[in-house]
Amino acid sequence: MQDLLSDYKIFKLDPYELRSRDFFKNMLEYRKSTMKKFEEAILSSSHFKCLLCGKDKKTFYLELGKYKLFQCNACSLVSPNINFNKLSNREVYDDPAYVKDTTREILDTFQYRKNTYAPERLSYILSRVDIKKRNIKLLDVGCGPGYFISYLADLGIYYKGLEFAEFLVKICKEKGLNVEGNDVSEEKNNSYNIITLFDVVEHIADPLPFFKILNKKLIKEGRLIAYTPNIHSLSYYLMGSLQNTLLPFQHLCFFDKRSLEYLSKRSGFTLESIEFFGLDVMDYFFMKEYQDKVRYLSNLKDFISVMQSIVDKQNLSNHLRVVLKKIK
Repeated sequence: MQDLLSDYKIFKLDPYELRSRDFFKNMLEYRKSTMKKFEEAILSSSHFKCLLCGKDKKTFYLELGKYKLFQCNACSLVSPNINFNKLSNREVYDDPAYVKDTTREILDTFQYRKNTYAPERLSYILSRVDIKKRNIKLLDVGCGPGYFISYLADLGIYYKGLEFAEFLVKICKEKGLNVEGNDVSEEKNNSYNIITLFDVVEHIADPLPFFKILNKKLIKEGRLIAYTPNIHSLSYYLMGSLQNTLLPFQHLCFFDKRSLEYLSKRSGFTLESIEFFGLDVMDYFFMKEYQDKVRYLSNLKDFISVMQSIVDKQNLSNHLRVVLKKIK
């Protein structure tokens, strides 16, 4: 038989190892709790101001009840309309509901993610950056429970992790990982050749100043590698506001090529590449399992992996892989 997918990258994952069986139900319950708790922070449409460029001209994009997303007409960033004076990061990320949700969905799958995601991510970094493992000096910003840096530690690769959520810092330290809760601005300038941000960029309310700080921490021609949700994806097309990366009050910035070019140019980087790699098919079937009460995912693992590779190839995946190079 002819190999029809010889130039496609098929990444096989077990949905129930990666996520809990009630993933979608739990996500909806967490959203409901969050919306109720922080609803007063939602501003009216007339008060919109882009989190990237600061302009106020926008186009309505998507809504979840009173929570609305708008696309900036100037730089193309998609973001919500939030009064941050009524929303503190500590309140959001140390919220008991968030701690419970994160513990269930990430920590319970720690070893599986370390065995699958971590090697794949290191392989991707080495494919994009001409560097030997022994020469890597890597800062993982927003390291979460630490499954990526735990893998680096096993290989003897130099790393440091930074994490905002106090309960995750504690978990990482209990695992013996080099992780701190301090701000990235406190890191020494020109001290890393790679900075990684896996599912972090979307959480940042002030991306331009943040990336300028990251730039200072890299050596000349150092690389910043970010994975971030793509709201212009197949799963958003199929699922709309039910897509699980629409996380109110946490996922604040949704980028595309135009907004990434704006960000990189103004923070001392050049945009080297954007690639697409997602979980659209899996996410859709998790939603359908919840709605139809049928365990579709049990017998569709091979189908999901193959179909996702096709979605990735068409640049329609619900995650972007972004490589920025420091130029000044």
